[in-house]
Amino acid sequence: MENLVKNNQDLLTRTLIYCKFLICFVIYFIIAFLIESIPCPQWITQIDDKIPFVWWMIIPYYYYYIILVFPLLFIDNLSKLTSLTKALIETSLLCYIIYIIWPISSSNVLNTVSHNPLNFLHDFITFDFLHQNAFPSMHVSVTSTIALSIMNEKKTLKYQMFISIILIFFATFLIKQHYLIDSISGLLIGLIGYYRYKNLVRI
Repeated sequence: MENLVKNNQDLLTRTLIYCKFLICFVIYFIIAFLIESIPCPQWITQIDDKIPFVWWMIIPYYYYYIILVFPLLFIDNLSKLTSLTKALIETSLLCYIIYIIWPISSSNVLNTVSHNPLNFLHDFITFDFLHQNAFPSMHVSVTSTIALSIMNEKKTLKYQMFISIILIFFATFLIKQHYLIDSISGLLIGLIGYYRYKNLVRI
């Protein structure tokens, strides 16, 4: 009984720490409400015009919301979870700054989504007020930071985490939620987040 109480208290503490990052997501939507989007440069859209819409990739796209819970499941050390939370918040703030400075519209790719068997899943994540915050892709940056950090802690999950990064990376632009450059930049910021995490763990 005593161990159960201790485990519950530990889970609560870990959840409260990690929730600081999840609460940070509110800023994402505030920016979308306050900042007017600008047209996406043609050199970016020309690349994505050649990329096909793959409707079933919406499934791995939703896998992202499961990945968000992974730190609570796989990072046992409280100090390391705190470091990862801090790294995720810092890289999210970097994304938010870019969204404010360069709020390119994702309308070009969003408008190419055609009717498909999983159309309802696309509708759940498409909002009229949210056509900005395209560059970089936070789906990719957050997934990369989390997955790489877990790979660092749980060697047995190396392949699963690597596949997670690949799936989210491709899903973001193949379902036309983002441009290819958004996903690439998200991957780079995710790497920054991971190295920031490693640096914090060493301190």
